[in-house]
Amino acid sequence: MRENQLQWFGHVQRRPTDAPVRRCDYRTEVQGRRGRGRPRKTLEETLRKDLEYMDLTEDMTQN
Repeated sequence: MRENQLQWFGHVQRRPTDAPVRRCDYRTEVQGRRGRGRPRKTLEETLRKDLEYMDLTEDMTQN
C-alpha cells in the first residue's frame, strides 16, 4: 500500500504544474472546524512517514 501511494505521488509530481491533479496539492489544509478527538492524519503526514519508512526522498519517487 505504501509503495502504491508513493508511486501515485511520484506520478502527480511529474505532471505539469497547471494540470488539474496538481492544483489539488497534497499539502492543502482542510478548512472549517474540526471535530472532537485526535485530528485525522493528512496526506502530507502519511507521505512523509512512508518516505521515512522506505528511506526515500521526494526526488526518488519521481522515477
